[in-house]
Amino acid sequence: MSGTTERNEKRDALLDAMGDVDESYIREYMEARLQTARRRRRPKIRFTIALAAALGMLFGMASLAAVPAIGHFLTNLAHEQDVIVQNFDKIQSEYALPIGDAQECEGLTGTLNSAVLEEDHLLLSYTFNWSGLEEARDGSFHTYFLPWFFYITEGDHVICQSEYTKSLHTQQLNSDSAEEDPMEVTLLYCIDLEGVKGQDLVGRELNVRLLYARDGEGFSGSFTPKACFPGREWEIGRTYEFQGHSIRLDRIRESALYVTLFIDCDTIGHLGDEYAFLLSDELGNDYSVYPDTDRDTGGYWFTKPAAMNGRLVLKVTRSHKKSDSHGKVLDDSYEVLYEIPIELDRSLWERLFG
Repeated sequence: MSGTTERNEKRDALLDAMGDVDESYIREYMEARLQTARRRRRPKIRFTIALAAALGMLFGMASLAAVPAIGHFLTNLAHEQDVIVQNFDKIQSEYALPIGDAQECEGLTGTLNSAVLEEDHLLLSYTFNWSGLEEARDGSFHTYFLPWFFYITEGDHVICQSEYTKSLHTQQLNSDSAEEDPMEVTLLYCIDLEGVKGQDLVGRELNVRLLYARDGEGFSGSFTPKACFPGREWEIGRTYEFQGHSIRLDRIRESALYVTLFIDCDTIGHLGDEYAFLLSDELGNDYSVYPDTDRDTGGYWFTKPAAMNGRLVLKVTRSHKKSDSHGKVLDDSYEVLYEIPIELDRSLWERLFG
């Protein structure tokens, strides 16, 4: 079987399993890269919000009703790109293990740049160049150009794995190089360690296999992590009410590049629901939920704000997003209907008067 034929068969299997979610996700990143970020200025009402949050905690108010506002998803994506780069730069010197192992597989060149061990995840930086692929000579890009089967092993023992993007979160790292070379992209893969604690893997030789199919062709490498990014976790345990919807925020977890909110709500944030969740920092920057996530078990994933020592806001939104038959976004706006302030780290008194 020729390499092209085999890849086409793997592509069809991948698309059957994934649908178009991941391809549209990366396409939106490509679109966001070409747009100028529209940064919104908001009134300075930090003390007002803090005071309302204080009243909510002291007197049992469920949440803070939001002033109606309109946001735009592509603006958020453009901002998230900057934040991802900023956060990754912060952790590189202390936690990232440089590797730089380049390999070629049937016209695709993949370079494992670095690995970051986290307490609950493994973060891998890969650069792909598909200029050698016959299918890409017209300048197009498709997610099936890239392998999507990850296996992290120690010897013959499989520590964790991801097939067809399961338990895998992907972010584009830098847009500058992509603008210079439209056939190259650097991606960050965040792989769930599936219960294994990252600290227990420090000093152990790990192997990574990134394949087109189970036991198929692809890329491989090995590395021995020397440090583990610790992250933090906060127990919240509060329930809020919004127009008959019950929203329970159980806890929040911080990792190297993400914030995960564990929310129990049957009627908001799922495929087909009228309302969705959004996360905002105290500067008014909005962060969209990572798409195609198993929210019931894995939580709601958001890009981690650059500053995590202040206040976050969980928002309930209604999307007005529309696309044409070719997938081009015609309207990327959303309406903020409700807000829930979340205090992290500092005590309430310090936030109000310190």
